[in-house]
Amino acid sequence: MDVSVVVLTWEDFDRTDGCVRSLPDGVEAVVVDNGSAAEIGEKLRAMCAETGATYVRSPANVGYAKGMNLGVRHTTRPIVVLSNNDIVVHAGAIEALAARLSDPAVGAAFPGVRGADGGDQTAAGRFLTIPVGLAHATGLSLLLRGLRIVATPERGDWLSGPFVMLRRSTLDEIGGVDESSFFYSEDLRLCWAVRRRGLRLAYVPDAVVTHEDDASAKRRWSGAEIARRQTREFVRATGDLAGWRGRIAGGAYALGALARAAVSRGEVRRAVARGALEGLRAP
Repeated sequence: MDVSVVVLTWEDFDRTDGCVRSLPDGVEAVVVDNGSAAEIGEKLRAMCAETGATYVRSPANVGYAKGMNLGVRHTTRPIVVLSNNDIVVHAGAIEALAARLSDPAVGAAFPGVRGADGGDQTAAGRFLTIPVGLAHATGLSLLLRGLRIVATPERGDWLSGPFVMLRRSTLDEIGGVDESSFFYSEDLRLCWAVRRRGLRLAYVPDAVVTHEDDASAKRRWSGAEIARRQTREFVRATGDLAGWRGRIAGGAYALGALARAAVSRGEVRRAVARGALEGLRAP
């Protein structure tokens, strides 16, 4: 197959080994070691030698986007998959994604994502526009499904990308993965860039992968801290991409987050509110 899979990993041999070994025969695998400790790096290097994958080492953890772009530069195939290391690829998934990507109107193809328990984990959402932000702030999103931030994969403006397939030419045209963020909201930025090229996103539920959500992040941060960081980057990306409209939408979203935190007083709600405010203030 004319497919390269870039697997980004940090301090995690076992999940990376499982991911690479789940790939079908014929794909080109590129494993990017994002600054892991020396002993883990040696195990990854040996695994790559055994499986035929290309081992690429970054001397430090440079974040998701820079790590992925480093791996893409080592690929040689016309189709590229950007993959987290905590992914197990089911039989036929890559072939099904490639079939949808053969449509020139499709810019990126996303699989059906399952959790370790088999439950549907596919995540999608809407871009944070002024109407969506105001609906979130006022509670109208509870009544108007079309103005909710969360969307079904079939109707999402963007999809979460633990495993996403693109043509290499599309990646080159959009300048690779946006490196504005160290971690989180790269998938939103990627979908924005693809759509700006006039291309569609394809959700392919028959292409199935299993994903252990936030496996790397959970080793470092609590659930509340993850929520704060995700929200900060979501709001910041909106301002970066949509200009003054995005900043207004982010402000409305932050008001809604503050109101919810005041009512519930839960740790995660408070973290979301802090993240929203940080996203507004971020350069």
